Amino acid sequence: MFLLTVYRVLKFSLQNFFRNIWLSVVTVTIIVMSLFVMTMLISLNVLVQDTISNLQSKIDVSVYFKPEVSPSAVATIQTNLEQLNIVKQTFLINKETALENFKQRYEYNPVILRSLDALGINPLGDILLVKATHINYYDDILRVLQEEELQQYIQDSNFSDFKLIIDRISQVSIKINQIGVAVSLIFIAIAILVMFNTIRMAIYTHREEIAIMRLVGATSWFIRAPFILEGVFYALIAVIINILVLFPILDAVQPFMTGFFGPQTLNLTKYFQDNFFLIFGAEFLLIMLLNMNSSWIAIRKYLKI
Repeated sequence: MFLLTVYRVLKFSLQNFFRNIWLSVVTVTIIVMSLFVMTMLISLNVLVQDTISNLQSKIDVSVYFKPEVSPSAVATIQTNLEQLNIVKQTFLINKETALENFKQRYEYNPVILRSLDALGINPLGDILLVKATHINYYDDILRVLQEEELQQYIQDSNFSDFKLIIDRISQVSIKINQIGVAVSLIFIAIAILVMFNTIRMAIYTHREEIAIMRLVGATSWFIRAPFILEGVFYALIAVIINILVLFPILDAVQPFMTGFFGPQTLNLTKYFQDNFFLIFGAEFLLIMLLNMNSSWIAIRKYLKI
């Protein structure tokens, strides 16, 4: 008996779906658009976070020592910095290597090279690169370097340029997320309204059948179930279409992303494959619950069951 009831509910749901096929197509299309915007927002979020993470891995504080500072004094400062919990690692570039790097950088500028030769000495000091365990700790490292006992050895320290870049990327990310969330909410609201009206039309179409079912003793759940199940169909079909549309687009866009951000950029296709059930399962549950609630409200309001 239970299986027969399930069969009848399923059959009635499919009849509703195909009897109002154009309404069904419109409903599914709106839901797909909502899901696609949500998925693009996830993609953009992941990409921005990956870009920031890559930038953070390349960031360090460059500490430029005065030329007259002895190697032993530099080694002591390096050891003291490495003992700090906020410092991940340090890397020392001695003054000879710094001079060679400087010459290579300006090898096509004969004026600078002649000026160096005219000096007859190495005007550069040792350079210490300090990497923090987290980007938020660089300000703390800079405060340590600005202490009075260290200032007699240090000529300059540089971090502000990198911090400015990351701050700007973070601000852009926040604005993009705000816009994306707003657009997603608009599409979801439209999808709910369309779903609500689709179910209402289905109820109106079957009003005589529903009246007969009530007369022969059909339960409220039996009448509600096909319309609620129809909402589940819409969610399932929309998620499947979203997946079929999304992955070809990601495959087509990935080479351009790699060319723009470099070979270390995140592979979005692989990311969605690795998190397939988490992302698309959550989207399906969200849309399914919204559709089921819309169906429930439509039936309750217009049938007064």
